Order: sequence, then structure tokens, then C-alpha cells
Amino acid sequence: MTIFDFYISTRIDPSHILPHKLPTMALARIKNRLTTSSVSAPPPSPMPTSARGNRGDQPFSTYLDKMKHMPDLSLPDYVNRSMIADVEYRLIKSRDRNSISEMMRSASKYGVFRIRGHGISTEELQQSFSEADFCFGLLADRWSRDGDREEFQWSRTAIAAAERRRDVAREERFRKFSQKLENLASKLEAIADDAAKIIGSHGGRQSRQKIMENETRMTLFKHNNSALQPHTPRASQTPRGGEGKKDMSVFALSLHLPTEQGDFCLLSDEGPLSFRTGPDTIVFTLGEQLQEWSCGEFKGAVGEINIEPEIQDDHEQGAYSVELKCSPSVLNHAVDRINTISITDQIFVVFVLLLIFSLISFIMLNYLGNFVLTCMN
Repeated sequence: MTIFDFYISTRIDPSHILPHKLPTMALARIKNRLTTSSVSAPPPSPMPTSARGNRGDQPFSTYLDKMKHMPDLSLPDYVNRSMIADVEYRLIKSRDRNSISEMMRSASKYGVFRIRGHGISTEELQQSFSEADFCFGLLADRWSRDGDREEFQWSRTAIAAAERRRDVAREERFRKFSQKLENLASKLEAIADDAAKIIGSHGGRQSRQKIMENETRMTLFKHNNSALQPHTPRASQTPRGGEGKKDMSVFALSLHLPTEQGDFCLLSDEGPLSFRTGPDTIVFTLGEQLQEWSCGEFKGAVGEINIEPEIQDDHEQGAYSVELKCSPSVLNHAVDRINTISITDQIFVVFVLLLIFSLISFIMLNYLGNFVLTCMN
């Protein structure tokens, strides 16, 4: 190992900088960037190569002195891709400036931000899925499988239609399951409304476009260990482009919440990235509805949670996550507020115009008076 290699290895370690491990290609690019330096030749040997030496050779002590004054190495810009805003729910509710600024920065650049301390406990979240397996089978038309992951589509309209079926109406377990999901959806919608209010009141002041207030939809995911489904691989370990893109145009916000630790995989205008998330954090992704509403100020993104749980016993519940998609009406309230001049603004404009008119009138009267006096003389 050369002295320069030793310097590089002790100077910086990319894995210590990134919040999540970069792909192999990214690490290779960083390594290539780090090992490319103005020092193109190996350092001189500390031992003379001959008894007399060579006066033209660079002394080893001089080389070491230059090493001490080497400029700091700079990492490429994409190293900071995973720096997604992670703010406290209580702070944004209290309108903390720093938290809101960080949230808006992340939404504008990546189309995603995180809110922790949301008030939904892990126990409450896990209990919401206590009858999931039974209800997945009961409403098979709402259930599907994608490799090691099962999906269940929930909406208030779909559940109301299911309750009119005899085989469903008489099941007490379904009623409990439905009520738990309703409670969970209501809490997530309230958090989404709070986030939408901040986006609506702290974004740019340019004219906005109203969104269509579509019915809230929630998808439940059951994550199974991939070793248990060796013949049914996932279609992709990255967010699904087709269906995800379609949902982006229908909803403004998507909220993602798991029952245990997992990876959140994101596709945005800044490129693909991933980071760890858990039940104490809700990940928000922005849809095309919100991008169009903001006239391009905020970016749309597609993301999903991937969990690789431990192999469970039959009596254990397993790992779940939920994604709620919504179109908060408060965004349209913000449009009305931004696009409409308030009464106070109107009074102020009238006052300014009257002041300008009075000033012009005063100047004109003085000018005419002086002109008449000049003519009389």
C-alpha cells in the first residue's frame, strides 16, 4: 500500500457518510473519483536507491510535507441523495420554521419527506392487521399476490359494497377488521391534511390549479420471507412504474407506514434511491396531482416499502405495511386563498391609487396656477 492509498483509506470512508449503503456501481464511481488525484506518480522511496543518490529525485520529506497540505477531497453530488427530510409531527403542527423549511426543501427537490412521532403506536398498527389473513380470503376479489407480497385494496365504497354480501355481513371478525382499518385511515387522513395545509400555506404565491378530490384508497401489504416463495419471484424490487405512475395522476399524497423496519425504495426526478424506515415514521410521496397543483414547484415521486421478515411460525402475524393515497381538500382551499385578493388587499390598493391621484392632482393644480399667473403678468 502506498502512502497515498493509506491517506485515502484513512481520510474518508464513503459508507460512513451515506445514510444508507450505496449500490456497488455507485461505490465504484466514488472510489474512482477518490483515487483520481493530481499526484500521478507513486511517492519516492524513503531509502536511497544508490549510495550517491540522485539530486534530481524528490526528497521523501518534501513529499510528506506536501501530503500534509493536500486539499480536502470532495464527494460527488449524488452522495447526498438520501438526505430526505425527517421532521417531528409536533414541530410542524406548531409551525416550527426550521422543520417546515426542511420539509418543503425535500418535497421540492425529491417529491418525498418523512414525518416521525405521528402518534400511531406500533401496537395499534399491528392490531389493525390481526384479522387480515381471514379477511383477505373473505374478500378474494380485493386481494392479489406479487411474489412474496400479498396486497389488499381498501376503500370506503368497496367495504360498504362488501358489507351487503350475506357471507360478509354475518362475520364479526370482518366488522372488527373493517372498523380498525377505518380508524387507521382516519388518523392517516388527519396527518395528511396537516401536511397539506403546510404545503398550501408555505409554497410559492403563484396561481394554483384545483385538484379533483378523489376518494381515499388504502392498500395493505403482507410481506412474506422470499425464501418461502422460491417459484413466485416479485415482478420487481423497485417501485412499480405502470400502476404507480397511474396512481400518481389520481392522488396528491401517498403515506407509507410499516409494522417493522424495512427499506423504502423511491423513483423521482433525482433518480432512484432508498433508505431505512420503520413504524415510528410515515414516508410521504407526492403525486402528479400535487405537482400540477403547484405548477411544477413540487416534484412527483413513486415509492414503496420492502420488508424481508424473519420466517414466522404459523401462529405469528408476520410483517405488514400500509399505503394510503388521498387528495386533501385543503389544497383547494389554498387555491381559493391564493387566487383571490382579500378585502384588506383591495382596500390597500384603493388607498394607494387615491394617494397617487391626489399627488398628481396637486402637481397639476400648482402647474396650472403658475401658468395663469405667468400669462397675466
